[in-house]
Amino acid sequence: MKAPVFALVDCQSFYCSCESVFEPRLWKIPLVVLSNNDGNVVALNEPAKLLGVPRGEAFFKVRHLVDAGKLIARSSNYTLYGDLSARTMATLGCFGSTETYSIDEAFLDMGHVPSKEYNSFAEEIRRTIQQHVGLPVRVGIGSTKTLAKLANHLAKKHAGVYDFTAIGDIEPILATIPATAVWGIGSQSGKALAANGIDTALQLRNADRFWIRKRLGVVGLRTVLELQGISCLPLEQCPPARRSICVSRSFGKPVRSVTELKEAVATFTAQAAHKLRKNGLAAGAVTVFVSSSRYKDNYFSNSASFQLLSETAHTPKLLAPALMLTERLWQGDITFAKAGVILTGLTESESIQLNLFEPYKSWSDLQERQLMETVDAVNTRYSQGALRLGAMGIDQPWKTRAQFLSPRYTTRWTELAIVKA
Repeated sequence: MKAPVFALVDCQSFYCSCESVFEPRLWKIPLVVLSNNDGNVVALNEPAKLLGVPRGEAFFKVRHLVDAGKLIARSSNYTLYGDLSARTMATLGCFGSTETYSIDEAFLDMGHVPSKEYNSFAEEIRRTIQQHVGLPVRVGIGSTKTLAKLANHLAKKHAGVYDFTAIGDIEPILATIPATAVWGIGSQSGKALAANGIDTALQLRNADRFWIRKRLGVVGLRTVLELQGISCLPLEQCPPARRSICVSRSFGKPVRSVTELKEAVATFTAQAAHKLRKNGLAAGAVTVFVSSSRYKDNYFSNSASFQLLSETAHTPKLLAPALMLTERLWQGDITFAKAGVILTGLTESESIQLNLFEPYKSWSDLQERQLMETVDAVNTRYSQGALRLGAMGIDQPWKTRAQFLSPRYTTRWTELAIVKA
């Protein structure tokens, strides 16, 4: 039986690349993508790195570069990023069994590919995704998922493809990689390793297994075994069930009105309910949380939860407790800067347990489902919020700032790219 081989396919500077696909001049111009509410730099391309812009920097500190024409800023366009991610993963799925690891990276089973063709196969993946989606990707290949992850990191300096399986002795390479760069080794684990003289991936690979098991647990031991070429993490083609759905935003302006706070919570609840239905789920509990600005005196943060009698994905049934919890959390002397809604107790919508104290009404339940399907269909075709509940408000003055938002080129007819000939 052939030993497992994995490839990790990762989109380069994903957010910035998505912005550049439909505005090609951005490939060579310093570009940053900002967090919600245009607060911080969350992504940047290579020209922006060369300009000295640090990731995580507050936007107001680099705003002068934008005003001077030296830097381009874009607000986070998650609709565009999500769609291009889905297209990338669908294209990658044509090459074999995959496991989507994050919005911009996935593992691929290479077991069906002859070893002498690994490099050409990886190049074909890169060419195809570039042609079909327009995004540049890197490919790292290894006998374990951990080694494939490291190989992907090294592919940045090797023309986009790096194959650990083609190297006889990888120890000299592992000796140049910090232990904290290994997948699964966080900052706290890195400190514990460094305190015991383990600073490189090679030293981690050769560490005593019993000591690693005692200090870093089973997860740490698996990491060491994977570095040794022993595959402990198989490809997960069926993602684990979601445990919660959260929608939260910082406000575009301070909220001092209970009406505006309830509008925001109603909007977040509707968005979370849409995610429920999109994933074929129903929720059994609703949590609302609110907070003031962390940068102001007398920071305030609080949350409250409500357990439903039975699971549901019907927006009005989720909205009623959410608004009730908002009234409970409201304090007139607090200026609110952020709020959010978390739906928990998730179950498959086709497997909802009936409740003894809530009579089952098949006709009304069918009507609720059809209503929500209609609302989702209209909002998908036109725009989210085209059909909305009155509690969500109209003007929404609290709405998150997105001063530099680009068009949603692939999901809105009215925002299609314009070609000038």
